[in-house]
Amino acid sequence: MFKENVLNQSTFCITWEQIPGRGAIERQQEDIITNAEKARLSGKIHAIGITDNPGGNPALAVDLLCAELKRTSMEPLVHFACRDKNRNAIESMLYGLERSQAHNLLVLSGDYPSNEGFGGTSRPVFDLDPVHVLQLIGEMNNGFQYQYMGRPQQLVPTQFFAGVAVSPFKTSEAELAGQYYKLRKKIAAGAQFAITQIGYDGRKLHELLQWLRSNDFTLPVLANIFVLNYGVAKTIRAGKIAGCMVPEGLVARLEQESKAPDKGKASRIMRAAEFYAVAKGLGCAGTHIGGHNISCDTVIEVIDRGEELSPNWRDLLAKFDYSNERTFFYYYKRDDATGLNSPEENQRPEKAIRPLSYRFAKIMHWVLFDKATPLHGMIMAFVRFADKRPGFKKRLGHFEHIMKVALFRCIDCGDCALFDIAYLCPMSQCPKSQRNGPCGGSLNEWCEVHPDESKCIWVQAYQRLKSDDGTSAIFSDTAITPPCNWQLWQTSSWLNYFLGRDHRRGRH
Repeated sequence: MFKENVLNQSTFCITWEQIPGRGAIERQQEDIITNAEKARLSGKIHAIGITDNPGGNPALAVDLLCAELKRTSMEPLVHFACRDKNRNAIESMLYGLERSQAHNLLVLSGDYPSNEGFGGTSRPVFDLDPVHVLQLIGEMNNGFQYQYMGRPQQLVPTQFFAGVAVSPFKTSEAELAGQYYKLRKKIAAGAQFAITQIGYDGRKLHELLQWLRSNDFTLPVLANIFVLNYGVAKTIRAGKIAGCMVPEGLVARLEQESKAPDKGKASRIMRAAEFYAVAKGLGCAGTHIGGHNISCDTVIEVIDRGEELSPNWRDLLAKFDYSNERTFFYYYKRDDATGLNSPEENQRPEKAIRPLSYRFAKIMHWVLFDKATPLHGMIMAFVRFADKRPGFKKRLGHFEHIMKVALFRCIDCGDCALFDIAYLCPMSQCPKSQRNGPCGGSLNEWCEVHPDESKCIWVQAYQRLKSDDGTSAIFSDTAITPPCNWQLWQTSSWLNYFLGRDHRRGRH
């Protein structure tokens, strides 16, 4: 079982990623079943990871493919993306996976939809984020409770083993802090393991493990090892594969290796094996191996060579040091031959930014929305008065919306999260509507969807909050912002806030 191997400290768990691709009975889908059979016979691969519409492209549904995989006696690891499904579809798909006994999940935000859908780009959903899905899975594992016809009901408990993705390879302070902030929330919501995004940096991988230990988290981590060729490396470096990081120095090395008679195959397999050894030596629970059209024999070669190299993993660390003066590390560097991280937290030099809109919003929050304001009694009386008069309430909602469009690009969802994200709207300013922290797709602090145009709102939030508190307390809480309640659509979020209808339930 995948779960037992991940949690068993004496086993180094191996998963192999497969990409279903478009179509139902194309060769690519048939190859996955064949590869699963080979993986099972090898006895060295513990699960087959199945991607969920990777790159935002349509592909064979993972729940159907995983049901076939179960018949091969190979354990599937379902990549469960939030991009294409609303909360009802997510719940329904989880029921189907439980029915198929496909219990291992990697819960992801998902790449933004590509432009290769039928008739153009599909409309993204992002109704729930991974933190919300983890909460749902936790309730389902405990026997989901709900109301039907006014009577309480409880379902049979499910047996999901849910993990998450994290990118410790971000190079800026704000992006890295956002990754750890969201990981803290994912753990609070019930994450049981983590798989890193793609990134060949030994010290950054160690940083993640160090952060977990420093915060008393026992979350098992699988290192993502992509058997990287020059073409894919160039694509990642250009920012065309969201969330993945390839240092410039590694791209240059791959370019030279690609000129060899074997087009660099031997070098990239050896590099993957060396990073396997480093990951094992650092204390990862396993590795998640992937690569463009790699065979089972290649995966086995990476595993076998990695095992041979692992006793001398410290000697390999220098090969995975691509940091420069612009790279931010959460911890100071050790003063020893390994060059790994010390337990001491680094200084945080990123500049705090307090735009006029942020300062204005903070003042208005204190004047109008804080319980401590002297105007609180009068405001509550006005709110109750307005709420009882439909015509007045509608005009008030229009006035509010006009103001908030100008200040925050409001979409009038009625369940406002401005207070939760330093007065930045996740529903209108984040293409993935992330209410609990950043996705992994940003690059150099730019939004995955609008590079060189819009900064990630969670980077902006970090910079704003740092102007008020430059300590490590920034982004340290585990308060989870619930999903948007669409029953409140186009109603006054002011009234919903004061009368306890929104997700804050009057916490002001």
